[in-house]
Amino acid sequence: MIGCIVTGHGEFAIGMTQALTMIAGDQEHYEVVPFYEENSLETFEDNIGKSIASLRQNTDGVIIFTDLMGGTPFRTAMMQASEYDKVEVITGTNLPMLIEIGLGRIYSEDVEALAVQAVQVGMQGVQHPKLPVVADEKENESELEGI
Repeated sequence: MIGCIVTGHGEFAIGMTQALTMIAGDQEHYEVVPFYEENSLETFEDNIGKSIASLRQNTDGVIIFTDLMGGTPFRTAMMQASEYDKVEVITGTNLPMLIEIGLGRIYSEDVEALAVQAVQVGMQGVQHPKLPVVADEKENESELEGI
């Protein structure tokens, strides 16, 4: 099994986790590490490091999901991950990727392949759909008269 850490600015990680739990149920070997403005960098680094260490003891690897490339949670995750084997960092986290990994990580041992899969699903989850344009109601009525 692959462990997961979700982190980000403010309530990001908490909100994403609440949504994931609603859809996919409670997650094992899953930790939430929010970064609040009032947190010191040292405390946040320590929290991320402890979460990685704890999960690495009981899993085949860890994926850290972060909110924003270049932000403090991302940079901290990258630095902490570099101290461990089989720890991957993903940024730009969205709900489709968390659902996919939440449901699929139980049977996976390849953390890198799972990280690649998460990114692919996350990219597919970003869409810009449009509702079809509805024709004038009078045109629709005349089409229906013959039925």
